[in-house]
Amino acid sequence: MTVKEVFELRKQGKIEEAYDAIRPMYAVHKGKYTTLCMFWTASDILKKRLTEKKTAEAEKIFQALLRVWPNVEDKDGKAHSAILHAALRLSQESKTFSMLGFVQELQVETLTDDDWKAGKTDPSPSTNEKPHPLPSTAQRLLTCCFHEIQRQPSLDNALKVMPLLQEAVRRNPRSKHNLRYMAVIYKIMGERQKAIDIYRQLLTRHRDSFLFAELAELTADDGPKAALLCRAIVNQRQEKFNTGYRQALAILLLEKDKRRAACELQKCLAVRKALGYPVSNELRRLQDRLAGVSACSDAEQRTFYQKMMEKFPL
Repeated sequence: MTVKEVFELRKQGKIEEAYDAIRPMYAVHKGKYTTLCMFWTASDILKKRLTEKKTAEAEKIFQALLRVWPNVEDKDGKAHSAILHAALRLSQESKTFSMLGFVQELQVETLTDDDWKAGKTDPSPSTNEKPHPLPSTAQRLLTCCFHEIQRQPSLDNALKVMPLLQEAVRRNPRSKHNLRYMAVIYKIMGERQKAIDIYRQLLTRHRDSFLFAELAELTADDGPKAALLCRAIVNQRQEKFNTGYRQALAILLLEKDKRRAACELQKCLAVRKALGYPVSNELRRLQDRLAGVSACSDAEQRTFYQKMMEKFPL
């Protein structure tokens, strides 16, 4: 069988047959077209294995693609794009794939202007919705890295993402997401004041609850810390996202105002129960310490939020 015939199999949708045919050919001859055929048939199989939920095999194929990729003649950049999108899909579907590991090996300067270019959704004729921007491929890589860092906030991981993050900030210095990522990295690196400065800068333009809460984590004084958590709660429209903020505020108020702490705990537990979430050990300890305490009313607690925000302005 020739390489041309393998490409024909691929064109016919017989990707398993094409993959099985090209592998022994590539093993003995790594010419221009054999390499090109090996890359694209393997890329097809990678997508198929992910669809089949065979993520372990998909990861092995991806590693093989990375070895083939440097030898592919890629004048139109399609192989480059295929690698980036394969990494993004693996990051979504595999629990063991590390986007940070991929980004560490990727040379940031190889990312093209198109990789950094935002896309747009197609307008929907049925709903008359206007198209809205979609994150660029490079931005999506960065977001996947950030999610991984949130799970494993180590200095080693922070250093892995820094070149990509620095380039993202250079290209879009006012991006809320990029600046937030930088603040998180500074926190991990022990640069607390740099992180605080970024959050304060962001909060002059944005009112996202997570920004208030993340700044609260960096704030040492209980008063300003409580005020920031109050702002996080007030600015969060979906109560299910408030449970963490309410728990943090309850812990902070525990020795100062047990009635208000009990109010926050009750709200937190009620939402968690409605969502079917279990009661954590920390919440059980809070329950024990607040046993028998009568919680203040919702109106009293809302007044408390307002007073705290007035007392400790940003």
